[in-house]
Amino acid sequence: MADKRIQAAPAGATNDFRVAVYYIDVQGYTYAETAAMLHIPHGTVMSRLARGRKRLRVAPAPVAANRGNFAVVERRIA
Repeated sequence: MADKRIQAAPAGATNDFRVAVYYIDVQGYTYAETAAMLHIPHGTVMSRLARGRKRLRVAPAPVAANRGNFAVVERRIA
């Protein structure tokens, strides 16, 4: 991926989430285009994007404090 902000996403954010964020938020593809490129359903793209954005919002400070435990961090911000 070309964008350093996405590459620097916490290790806890899976590649599936990063790819969805990259294609939609960085490259500007639509949900339908992203779904076609990744060979996954439209709804899966939507959920991966939502989860990826959420994980990027909590990174990196709270994650560092919790040693990468996203479950703890997500409960705090929910």
